[in-house]
Amino acid sequence: MLLLVFHLDRDRYAIDAAQVVSVLPLVRIKTIPQAPVAVAGLFDCRGELVPVIDLCQLALGRAARTLLSTRIIVVDYPGDDGRVRKLGLIAEQVLETLRRDAQEFDASGVDNPGAPYLGAVASDARGPIQLIGVRELLPESVRELLFQAAAAEA
Repeated sequence: MLLLVFHLDRDRYAIDAAQVVSVLPLVRIKTIPQAPVAVAGLFDCRGELVPVIDLCQLALGRAARTLLSTRIIVVDYPGDDGRVRKLGLIAEQVLETLRRDAQEFDASGVDNPGAPYLGAVASDARGPIQLIGVRELLPESVRELLFQAAAAEA
């Protein structure tokens, strides 16, 4: 499988590239007042308002840094109703893709109910790399907020 790799501090993470619609430079994002802290807001993606979450804020408790390699990864997000919507993910050091066999990834051995999006782990000469489950990134309450807010703004 082809993976899009990014970093959360020094650690490598990856998303299945089959879920990635596009990788865009960091652009101006409209905030959503009273939104959960990891929700960065909304941005216009080719005429469509797309909700955005900050992966650094979600996982590390700090906003993503504005680096040359900080990007918005637009993914297909499968909804509970069967519809697929676009979701933007702000990530740092979005620099490479990697091809790995799915069988190379094993369970991490750590049950972290606070981070259900953390998936299986593989290792190579550069160290571990952990998969991120796109579907598991948003709890139901946040899904409802983001996709209703995007529809209301349209």
